[in-house]
Amino acid sequence: MRKTVFLVGLLVLVAAALSAQSLLDNEFYNKAKELKAQSEQALAEGDYDNAADLAAQAQDLLAKSDAYVVKMRGFYTANGWLSRAKESLDHAKSIQAEVNFKDDYDKASTAVQGAKDALDAEKYDDSIALSKEALAALEGVRVVEKQPEVTPVVTPPPVEEPPTLPGQYTVRLNMSRRDCLWRIAGFPWVYNDPHQWKALYDANKAVLTDPKNADLILPGQVFTIPSIAGEKREGMYDPDKTYPEIPRK
Repeated sequence: MRKTVFLVGLLVLVAAALSAQSLLDNEFYNKAKELKAQSEQALAEGDYDNAADLAAQAQDLLAKSDAYVVKMRGFYTANGWLSRAKESLDHAKSIQAEVNFKDDYDKASTAVQGAKDALDAEKYDDSIALSKEALAALEGVRVVEKQPEVTPVVTPPPVEEPPTLPGQYTVRLNMSRRDCLWRIAGFPWVYNDPHQWKALYDANKAVLTDPKNADLILPGQVFTIPSIAGEKREGMYDPDKTYPEIPRK
């Protein structure tokens, strides 16, 4: 009678363990169910020793099942944290955190690798801690807006105004080297080229005493000096001033 009570009590404990088991899809649990059924059959047939042995085996397998469940729960939890850490690290890389937040990125990268190694070594608590460390390191990582390139303002050099040359000339009385259109055109500040005398002649025919005679010019006559190369001319020639020289062609 006592053996029967013992067997019934043992089967009740096994049954309770089976009903409360999670992650049941494992070989230990399934084998324990088979042994429980065999134990109940042996008990019903009065084979108490065999029933007790089968029930004890079932209980031992349930203990192994519990250890397996604990291990798998640790694995799934650690793997979940590692997946989050990897995703965060991948996102950080996509926004160039390895450049803009190098220290944080390197720390997180090292922690992720450590979490993976710990997971492979079945050190699940260590793996979880390292994954959380990686996530914490990446909390401040953000997109850094690229500053627009500023085109330097180039100040153009000041435009030099062309020098102002005399626009008029009064014929002077010079006994040793008297003025003539040829000599006037050859002055450096006029055309610096006596061959340009005709420009003076054409512009001042109305001033000449005899428009048909270009050689007949008189002291006191005021000649206009026309611009022939875009040079700026204005005002009367002043012998006391220094004028720039026209480049010879």
